Amino acid sequence: MTAAETPLTGLTTPAGHRTAPVLAVVATLMALAPFSMDMYLPALPRMAADLGTTPSHVQLSLTGMLVGLAVGQLLVGPLADVVGRRTPVLVGLSCHVGASLLCYLAADATVLAGVRVLQGLSCAAVTVVSMATVRDLFAGGDYARVMSRMFLVIGVAPVIAPAAGGIVIAHADWPNVFLVLAALGVALLALALMAFPETLPTSRRAPAGLTATRASYGELLRDRGYLSLILVGGLMFSTLFCYVSGASFLFQDRFGLSEQQSGLMFAANAVGLTVLAQLNPRLIRAFGPARVLIVATSAGVLSAGTLLVLLSADAPFGWVVAALGVSVAGYGLSMPNSQALALARQGHRAGTAAALMGFTQFVIGSAVAPAVGLGGADGVAMAVVMLAATAGAAILMWAVVRRDEGTMAVR
Repeated sequence: MTAAETPLTGLTTPAGHRTAPVLAVVATLMALAPFSMDMYLPALPRMAADLGTTPSHVQLSLTGMLVGLAVGQLLVGPLADVVGRRTPVLVGLSCHVGASLLCYLAADATVLAGVRVLQGLSCAAVTVVSMATVRDLFAGGDYARVMSRMFLVIGVAPVIAPAAGGIVIAHADWPNVFLVLAALGVALLALALMAFPETLPTSRRAPAGLTATRASYGELLRDRGYLSLILVGGLMFSTLFCYVSGASFLFQDRFGLSEQQSGLMFAANAVGLTVLAQLNPRLIRAFGPARVLIVATSAGVLSAGTLLVLLSADAPFGWVVAALGVSVAGYGLSMPNSQALALARQGHRAGTAAALMGFTQFVIGSAVAPAVGLGGADGVAMAVVMLAATAGAAILMWAVVRRDEGTMAVR
């Protein structure tokens, strides 16, 4: 029985662990990076004022973390194919605790952005190894279905994080958010020590050395179907990050919401994203991940275009929130399917393939944050970038379908 044919229940890891508890731990670990990005979002306007700088300068702290995530994944991915999955996760969680404490001590926007690079590097190990661990056990449509179900856990991070950040900020200064993140890192480290097993047997590990790493990346870079799919995923991820980096200013500066109300809006949109992701398993059984991804990218163009029109026309808050919610929810369909299709033929180098995929996502995401900030607080620039990104993803998706039916046939 191949990985793609393996049932989602009753499977054991190479070490004999049942997959259900392992997947629950992996989903919890995957929440670390979005939690680290999202928890301080309600504080961005106050941070700009307290640090005496511009919104765009403060948003560089988001960019810094994404740069760390991107570069870190390129380094950790091949390493995880050589040494296994468990060690990089434990080291990454330990480093996250230290980086969070350094963020707490940072008293300058530039210093904070630099330290956030370190925090991103630490999160990279957890992120890329988590994706590789799931790919060790599942492939194709099964991978997409597992990732969709894991959204029930992963989705808790963006639901809780901004609201929790708003509570912290209401009772303490914003740097205390990073103390909470340090405590979260300690808790996850304890969980990983107790319950995160090794899922990559020694017999399946890649040879060590720069030559083998270069060869693996070289093969991936020559795979046009894989490259196209990770670009689709990166462009769709950038729409989510446009929202992450720009919505606080839209909610608070244009529509007058408080920090706590802004956090609740983030939570509400995250619920929509999570709920839509739960429809994905049924959709891919009926239509396959490729067709679902086509619909997700096309719907992204329509919702982003509608959002731009509403913001330009000074539409009421309710209409803007509805369009923004649809745009954000669409990511719940695009993420698991783009990943499943991209990794379908990469089981022998899942860590490296997941690393390059994550690198692409975070590089594109880090590029959009300053653009959103430079456009002001009215949200128009955010909508323009979201429209451009979804249009690029939709065009590329149609090109992939026409050019490489074999890659898109994974079910």
